[in-house]
Amino acid sequence: MEELLQQTPVEGMDEHLIEFSEALRTVAKALRRAAEGKASAQAEAAEWKRRYELERTRNIQMERKDRIAERFSAEKNGNIDCGRVKNSDNQLIQKNGLEEHSEKGCMKHGICSHEVLRDRESDSNSYVDRNKMMRKASFKLSWWCKGENGDQHKHDIVSFEKGNITTAERSSKQISLKWESDPQTMLILTKPNSVSVRILCAQMVRWLKEKKKLNIYVEPHVRVELLTESSDFNYVQTWKDDREISLVHTKVDLVITLGGDGTVLWAASMFKGPVPPIVPFSLGSLGFMTPFYSEHFKEYLDSVLRGPISITLRHRLLCRIVRDAAKTEYETEEPILVLNEVTIDRGISSYLTNLECYCDNSFVTCVQGDGLILSTTSGSTAYSLAAGGSMVHPQVPGILFTPICPHSLSFRPLILPEHVTVRIVVPYNSRSPAWASFDGKDRKQLAAGDALLCSMAPWPVPTACQVDSTNDFLHSIHDGLHWNLRKTQSFDGPRDL
Repeated sequence: MEELLQQTPVEGMDEHLIEFSEALRTVAKALRRAAEGKASAQAEAAEWKRRYELERTRNIQMERKDRIAERFSAEKNGNIDCGRVKNSDNQLIQKNGLEEHSEKGCMKHGICSHEVLRDRESDSNSYVDRNKMMRKASFKLSWWCKGENGDQHKHDIVSFEKGNITTAERSSKQISLKWESDPQTMLILTKPNSVSVRILCAQMVRWLKEKKKLNIYVEPHVRVELLTESSDFNYVQTWKDDREISLVHTKVDLVITLGGDGTVLWAASMFKGPVPPIVPFSLGSLGFMTPFYSEHFKEYLDSVLRGPISITLRHRLLCRIVRDAAKTEYETEEPILVLNEVTIDRGISSYLTNLECYCDNSFVTCVQGDGLILSTTSGSTAYSLAAGGSMVHPQVPGILFTPICPHSLSFRPLILPEHVTVRIVVPYNSRSPAWASFDGKDRKQLAAGDALLCSMAPWPVPTACQVDSTNDFLHSIHDGLHWNLRKTQSFDGPRDL
């Protein structure tokens, strides 16, 4: 091309160059339409897969309830065929496989966002021999309000009358957890490399065992530290490998964290499915998710174990990476759950990040800048806030769409509804790959043609509140960020007459 430019211009060359450039534009438009068509088809396939999984989960739950009702009825009538019950159990286990940590529905005592507020009777499993098997404590979540006649006692109703559609005010009631059986097992997670946390952990473990007669689980290195301090801690239990970690949620009734928000993030990352209620104690810096103070841990834990307690359901994002070489939408890497945010940035590259963004089947925008943040509402006070995003109450379901230093004066942050699937694609004409990090770790490279899919996970993280979710949220932004703190205007200045 350079040699042609250096040669003497030939008559008619300008017309040929113009035709050539127009042909290139036509090809570029065709490629763009093809890419959008592919993205639309992949999004549609993902939606059908999601519907299939929800229907499959619903059928499994209905089958479970029918079996439980049948056994309860047989027990009540005194007609229990032990062999038939055993065979029925084996068939259900074989059918569901590893359902207890991979299925998208609710676990027996787990928490699931799509039915956590639905009233239901506790399972009648009295036929299980309690002496042979230690059962998890059961609990029920329900709406809570200040009196039946208070302003907070409202209903979510849409009515159609005389051609007018009206909606009642949204319910402002809090979520309350009430124990239906006493908790038996605690998991204590601690911030590493902290002497004060280590001392508090030893005091708490001893008090919970001696005064409350509870079973205690800790991380392996914490158990080693406790046994180094005293051999009396030999009753403390732990796990050996990743397989046992994946089954912790079936044994633990309550999780206690000693640290800051990072310790809560670590606790949430341990559970790839349902998460037991978490009681977070503040021994960190800011503590947006840690309302309890360690100085009064005995009073707080007494109150939590008695119940009922207010709960904040913190939504998580389910993230999946689809590589360009994947033949179908189902060929994804292992899903990753995040409690705060997933960040897509340019890494060490000096070029602007180029990202194509889709919401379900709709094209959103092309991001050209340092990157993009997809955040939960719990993560709205973290990286998203620093990038100019809004602070959002943690129980508001939604996905925050916040650009990082966009090269545009009109690129403002968005808040998307909870039911959408956000797709971030690195286009083929990108000058450099992008990098994705999940809650600040598990950094992965996204090459040209790779896509990142983010949707709301069905397993929220329930954290205990000191007062209620709204009070704790407002207190955290006042105390941690000094939100809207300024001197009060002097009263002795000029006044309107």
